[in-house]
Amino acid sequence: MINRIEKLELDIPAKNKDITLYAKHVIKSLEDFEDNHRKLVAAQAIAGIRPIGEQEVAFYETVRQMKEQIVSTLVQTIDDLRHKGDKHHEKHFPDGVE
Repeated sequence: MINRIEKLELDIPAKNKDITLYAKHVIKSLEDFEDNHRKLVAAQAIAGIRPIGEQEVAFYETVRQMKEQIVSTLVQTIDDLRHKGDKHHEKHFPDGVE
């Protein structure tokens, strides 16, 4: 995910690079959240509490979808930034991007 964000970062003006930095921070935060969950499940397993497979799959799939949505929103934001001032461009965010 971070690699995708870094590739997108090349397409935007320097004054708007902060949005990619924010996206990287959010993705990193979600990865830390996953890591903490993994450690918790491992500790519970050592204590004899068996993880429920379906719940684990749902957890990781939900986090993956959240990361994908963050990147998708970043792509839309960059598209709006590229077409700023173009009256024929249909904005993704009618309230603006700046």
